[in-house]
Amino acid sequence: MNMKLSFVIFLCFYIMLQANNKLPMTQPEERAPIDNTFHKALTMGLNHVPNSRYSEALVIFDSLQQIFPNHPAPNLYKAATYQYWMLSFRFNKFQNDLYENAEFAIDKGNKMLEKIDDPWVNFYVGAAYGYKALHRFRKHNWIGAYFDGIKGINNFNEALEKMPKLYDCYYGLGSYYYWRTAKSKFIRYLAFWMRDKRQLGLDQLQFAIAHGRYCPWETIHGLVIAYFDNGDYDKALALNDTAIKLNDPPSLGSLYMRGRLMAHFERWLEVQDIYQKILNRIVAQPYQSVGYQVECKYWIAEASYAQNQLDKAYELATSALAQSKDRNKDDELENAIDNFDDIKKRLEKLHENLKRELIK
Repeated sequence: MNMKLSFVIFLCFYIMLQANNKLPMTQPEERAPIDNTFHKALTMGLNHVPNSRYSEALVIFDSLQQIFPNHPAPNLYKAATYQYWMLSFRFNKFQNDLYENAEFAIDKGNKMLEKIDDPWVNFYVGAAYGYKALHRFRKHNWIGAYFDGIKGINNFNEALEKMPKLYDCYYGLGSYYYWRTAKSKFIRYLAFWMRDKRQLGLDQLQFAIAHGRYCPWETIHGLVIAYFDNGDYDKALALNDTAIKLNDPPSLGSLYMRGRLMAHFERWLEVQDIYQKILNRIVAQPYQSVGYQVECKYWIAEASYAQNQLDKAYELATSALAQSKDRNKDDELENAIDNFDDIKKRLEKLHENLKRELIK
């Protein structure tokens, strides 16, 4: 390939990725249209998943797959269910199920797009790539997440060209534009020619919450994490107040971010209470994440130390360090903010500080 042709391809690719930089004008209460084919089932599934009724959601989507065997939507919904089941408890057991259903959704969607010009199909294909990207992101596989993200936004852009009011696409676009440079040094190097569009990403996530039809619940949780990562702690706390009230009991993801925010604001009694609640919930379910349990114990120990409960803090830190040896990285997902190695280093430092304090 000659230099001129390479530059033209590069330029076209660049322009394509810069599409949809401006948010559309909307009425305050305006929402994206419904998908008439799947609206009822999707609404039921969206009620099951946030309330940890994953098996019930999968039954619904399996039934849909029997009725619509060649449509990407049922496989996409199954991939999403496996995704949030694993993210909630940070285990990796259903990774193959997630990827398999995402690939089925992509393949079926692309075949449909050869015959019909349906924006919802583009949306489902884009979302399938998005769920793959999110899973790789939580495995800290930055390269895979980046390239799946690109394929996802291409489909979201096509969906918006066909149906400009399909506002749920802005959840995927906002996530891509924020995280493509927010976390990984590799991605920043790889995307050196792209401007930093984290603010655009945050704006698009806000827009998806206000105007999306099916995505506001997951977008709220995603925006809390993005605000926290961006240092917008007051905004993160205000939105987390909303997230906490969406489900009863609150989702583990919203509780976890509540705990991180309380730690930032040094509200240690609340940190202690929140991570004990999370620990109680995650040890009571069948798919265990050692790393998540260790992190909960770390935060409880940190909060105990801050409240001068040295014996309790030391006991917890010692227990967490011993348990950390049993962690199998491949079986687990990382938290949304940092990785387990960082948490373990903090835990080791806390343990040493406590040891010195108790010797005095």
